[in-house]
Amino acid sequence: MKRISLLWLALVLGLLAGCATRPPEFVAQVTIRHTLASAVAGKQFAFARPAPQSQSLLDQSVEQQVAQELSAVGLVQAESPQRADWLIALNYGVDNGQIVVTQEPVWGTVGYTPYYNWYPGPYGGRMYAPMWYPQPGIVGVQSVQNTVYTRFLSVDISDRQLLEQGRFAKLYEGKAVNHSESQDLDTALPWLTRALFQSFPGFSGTTTTVRLVLPQPAPH
Repeated sequence: MKRISLLWLALVLGLLAGCATRPPEFVAQVTIRHTLASAVAGKQFAFARPAPQSQSLLDQSVEQQVAQELSAVGLVQAESPQRADWLIALNYGVDNGQIVVTQEPVWGTVGYTPYYNWYPGPYGGRMYAPMWYPQPGIVGVQSVQNTVYTRFLSVDISDRQLLEQGRFAKLYEGKAVNHSESQDLDTALPWLTRALFQSFPGFSGTTTTVRLVLPQPAPH
Protein backbone atom coordinates (compact mmCIF):
# COMPACT_ATOMS: atom_id res chain seq x y z
CA MET A 1 0.00 0.00 0.00
CA LYS A 2 2.87 2.32 0.74
CA ARG A 3 4.30 1.71 -2.71
CA ILE A 4 0.98 2.59 -4.37
CA SER A 5 0.70 5.79 -2.35
CA LEU A 6 4.24 6.84 -3.23
CA LEU A 7 3.67 6.11 -6.91
CA TRP A 8 0.51 8.22 -6.86
CA LEU A 9 2.37 11.07 -5.17
CA ALA A 10 5.21 10.84 -7.71
CA LEU A 11 2.71 10.98 -10.56
CA VAL A 12 1.04 14.11 -9.16
CA LEU A 13 4.39 15.81 -8.58
CA GLY A 14 5.50 14.88 -12.09
CA LEU A 15 2.42 16.45 -13.63
CA LEU A 16 2.88 19.61 -11.60
CA ALA A 17 6.54 19.81 -12.57
CA GLY A 18 5.64 19.39 -16.24
CA CYS A 19 3.17 22.25 -16.06
CA ALA A 20 5.67 24.44 -14.26
CA THR A 21 8.47 23.93 -16.80
CA ARG A 22 6.41 24.29 -19.99
CA PRO A 23 7.48 27.53 -21.72
CA PRO A 24 4.81 30.21 -22.18
CA GLU A 25 3.29 30.43 -25.64
CA PHE A 26 1.47 32.95 -27.79
CA VAL A 27 -1.42 31.12 -29.44
CA ALA A 28 -3.27 32.49 -32.46
CA GLN A 29 -5.91 31.18 -34.84
CA VAL A 30 -4.88 32.09 -38.38
CA THR A 31 -7.41 32.13 -41.23
CA ILE A 32 -6.20 32.46 -44.81
CA ARG A 33 -7.99 32.89 -48.12
CA HIS A 34 -6.20 33.84 -51.35
CA THR A 35 -5.74 33.32 -55.09
CA LEU A 36 -1.97 33.86 -55.11
CA ALA A 37 0.51 31.57 -56.79
CA SER A 38 3.12 29.94 -54.59
CA ALA A 39 5.89 32.02 -56.22
CA VAL A 40 5.45 35.63 -55.11
CA ALA A 41 9.06 36.82 -54.99
CA GLY A 42 9.79 40.09 -56.77
CA LYS A 43 6.33 41.60 -56.45
CA GLN A 44 6.35 45.20 -55.24
CA PHE A 45 3.97 46.25 -52.50
CA ALA A 46 2.87 49.44 -50.77
CA PHE A 47 0.47 50.22 -47.96
CA ALA A 48 -2.90 51.77 -48.63
CA ARG A 49 -3.45 54.32 -45.87
CA PRO A 50 -6.80 55.94 -45.14
CA ALA A 51 -6.43 59.56 -44.06
CA PRO A 52 -6.77 58.89 -40.27
CA GLN A 53 -3.98 56.29 -40.46
CA SER A 54 -1.49 58.41 -42.39
CA GLN A 55 -0.34 60.14 -39.18
CA SER A 56 -0.63 57.16 -36.82
CA LEU A 57 2.59 56.04 -35.11
CA LEU A 58 1.02 52.70 -34.19
CA ASP A 59 -0.02 52.11 -37.79
CA GLN A 60 3.48 52.96 -38.93
CA SER A 61 4.88 50.41 -36.48
CA VAL A 62 2.54 47.66 -37.70
CA GLU A 63 3.41 48.49 -41.31
CA GLN A 64 7.10 48.03 -40.51
CA GLN A 65 6.42 44.65 -38.91
CA VAL A 66 4.32 43.45 -41.87
CA ALA A 67 6.83 44.82 -44.39
CA GLN A 68 9.61 42.88 -42.67
CA GLU A 69 7.66 39.64 -42.97
CA LEU A 70 6.78 40.28 -46.63
CA SER A 71 10.39 41.13 -47.45
CA ALA A 72 11.47 37.85 -45.87
CA VAL A 73 9.51 35.93 -48.55
CA GLY A 74 10.99 37.94 -51.41
CA LEU A 75 8.57 40.83 -51.86
CA VAL A 76 9.93 44.34 -52.38
CA GLN A 77 8.50 47.49 -50.84
CA ALA A 78 7.80 50.05 -53.58
CA GLU A 79 8.93 53.65 -53.31
CA SER A 80 5.34 54.84 -53.79
CA PRO A 81 1.87 53.24 -54.09
CA GLN A 82 1.78 54.26 -57.79
CA ARG A 83 4.70 51.92 -58.52
CA ALA A 84 3.40 48.97 -56.52
CA ASP A 85 1.96 45.76 -57.92
CA TRP A 86 0.02 45.14 -54.72
CA LEU A 87 -1.61 47.39 -52.14
CA ILE A 88 -1.68 46.24 -48.52
CA ALA A 89 -4.54 47.20 -46.21
CA LEU A 90 -4.24 46.66 -42.46
CA ASN A 91 -6.81 46.37 -39.71
CA TYR A 92 -6.21 45.54 -36.07
CA GLY A 93 -7.85 45.97 -32.69
CA VAL A 94 -9.01 44.49 -29.40
CA ASP A 95 -12.54 44.09 -28.05
CA ASN A 96 -13.94 44.99 -24.62
CA GLY A 97 -13.63 41.45 -23.34
CA GLN A 98 -16.01 38.64 -22.51
CA ILE A 99 -16.52 37.02 -19.13
CA VAL A 100 -15.66 33.33 -19.24
CA VAL A 101 -16.48 30.96 -16.38
CA THR A 102 -14.53 27.72 -16.09
CA GLN A 103 -14.57 24.87 -13.59
CA GLU A 104 -11.33 23.95 -11.85
CA PRO A 105 -10.69 20.97 -9.56
CA VAL A 106 -10.17 21.39 -5.85
CA TRP A 107 -7.49 19.11 -4.47
CA GLY A 108 -7.56 17.68 -1.02
CA THR A 109 -7.41 14.47 1.01
CA VAL A 110 -9.80 11.80 -0.21
CA GLY A 111 -8.76 9.11 2.24
CA TYR A 112 -5.89 7.49 4.08
CA THR A 113 -3.69 4.58 3.09
CA PRO A 114 -2.46 2.32 5.90
CA TYR A 115 1.09 1.10 6.10
CA TYR A 116 1.93 -1.54 8.66
CA ASN A 117 5.30 -1.83 10.28
CA TRP A 118 6.95 -3.46 13.26
CA TYR A 119 7.69 -1.24 16.27
CA PRO A 120 9.44 -1.92 19.56
CA GLY A 121 6.90 -3.08 22.09
CA PRO A 122 6.83 -3.33 25.84
CA TYR A 123 9.02 -5.81 27.66
CA GLY A 124 11.51 -6.01 24.76
CA GLY A 125 9.01 -7.38 22.28
CA ARG A 126 7.70 -5.94 19.03
CA MET A 127 4.27 -4.81 17.94
CA TYR A 128 2.71 -4.63 14.48
CA ALA A 129 0.91 -1.28 14.10
CA PRO A 130 -0.39 0.79 11.18
CA MET A 131 0.65 4.24 10.07
CA TRP A 132 -1.78 6.30 8.01
CA TYR A 133 -0.76 8.33 4.99
CA PRO A 134 -3.12 10.89 3.41
CA GLN A 135 -4.20 10.08 -0.13
CA PRO A 136 -4.52 13.17 -2.40
CA GLY A 137 -7.31 13.54 -4.91
CA ILE A 138 -10.02 15.80 -6.28
CA VAL A 139 -12.57 16.65 -3.60
CA GLY A 140 -14.69 19.07 -5.61
CA VAL A 141 -14.79 21.82 -8.23
CA GLN A 142 -14.84 25.59 -8.05
CA SER A 143 -15.99 28.21 -10.54
CA VAL A 144 -13.32 30.63 -11.78
CA GLN A 145 -14.34 33.80 -13.61
CA ASN A 146 -11.99 35.60 -16.00
CA THR A 147 -12.31 38.31 -18.63
CA VAL A 148 -10.95 37.17 -21.99
CA TYR A 149 -10.08 39.73 -24.67
CA THR A 150 -9.91 39.09 -28.42
CA ARG A 151 -6.96 40.75 -30.17
CA PHE A 152 -6.63 40.55 -33.95
CA LEU A 153 -4.68 41.62 -37.01
CA SER A 154 -5.99 41.34 -40.56
CA VAL A 155 -4.03 41.92 -43.76
CA ASP A 156 -5.68 42.31 -47.18
CA ILE A 157 -3.73 42.40 -50.45
CA SER A 158 -5.21 43.82 -53.65
CA ASP A 159 -3.95 44.16 -57.20
CA ARG A 160 -3.35 47.90 -57.68
CA GLN A 161 -4.07 48.03 -61.40
CA LEU A 162 -7.33 46.08 -61.11
CA LEU A 163 -8.35 48.31 -58.21
CA GLU A 164 -7.77 51.45 -60.28
CA GLN A 165 -9.84 49.95 -63.10
CA GLY A 166 -12.74 49.40 -60.71
CA ARG A 167 -12.54 45.63 -61.08
CA PHE A 168 -12.43 42.95 -58.40
CA ALA A 169 -8.89 43.20 -57.10
CA LYS A 170 -8.66 41.22 -53.85
CA LEU A 171 -5.83 38.66 -53.91
CA TYR A 172 -5.32 37.76 -50.26
CA GLU A 173 -7.19 37.90 -46.96
CA GLY A 174 -5.41 36.88 -43.78
CA LYS A 175 -6.44 37.24 -40.16
CA ALA A 176 -4.73 36.26 -36.91
CA VAL A 177 -6.77 36.17 -33.69
CA ASN A 178 -5.51 35.76 -30.14
CA HIS A 179 -7.55 35.31 -26.96
CA SER A 180 -5.94 36.57 -23.78
CA GLU A 181 -6.66 37.89 -20.30
CA SER A 182 -4.60 40.94 -21.28
CA GLN A 183 -6.16 43.82 -23.24
CA ASP A 184 -2.72 45.14 -24.25
CA LEU A 185 -2.72 45.34 -28.04
CA ASP A 186 0.73 46.86 -28.63
CA THR A 187 2.64 43.88 -27.24
CA ALA A 188 0.40 41.41 -29.11
CA LEU A 189 0.75 42.94 -32.59
CA PRO A 190 4.31 41.70 -33.31
CA TRP A 191 3.25 38.18 -32.35
CA LEU A 192 0.05 38.38 -34.38
CA THR A 193 2.16 39.44 -37.36
CA ARG A 194 4.59 36.56 -36.91
CA ALA A 195 1.74 34.08 -36.53
CA LEU A 196 -0.01 35.35 -39.67
CA PHE A 197 3.11 35.07 -41.83
CA GLN A 198 4.43 31.74 -40.52
CA SER A 199 3.64 30.32 -43.96
CA PHE A 200 2.90 32.87 -46.66
CA PRO A 201 0.72 32.73 -48.64
CA GLY A 202 -0.35 29.47 -47.01
CA PHE A 203 -3.23 27.14 -47.86
CA SER A 204 -6.34 29.02 -48.91
CA GLY A 205 -9.57 28.39 -47.05
CA THR A 206 -7.95 27.05 -43.87
CA THR A 207 -7.86 28.03 -40.21
CA THR A 208 -4.85 26.79 -38.24
CA THR A 209 -3.61 27.19 -34.70
CA VAL A 210 -0.13 28.73 -34.49
CA ARG A 211 1.91 28.47 -31.29
CA LEU A 212 4.92 30.72 -30.76
CA VAL A 213 7.20 30.29 -27.76
CA LEU A 214 7.46 33.50 -25.78
CA PRO A 215 10.81 34.61 -24.37
CA GLN A 216 11.23 33.87 -20.69
CA PRO A 217 12.49 36.55 -18.33
CA ALA A 218 16.14 36.31 -17.41
CA PRO A 219 16.77 34.82 -13.94
CA HIS A 220 17.70 37.29 -11.25
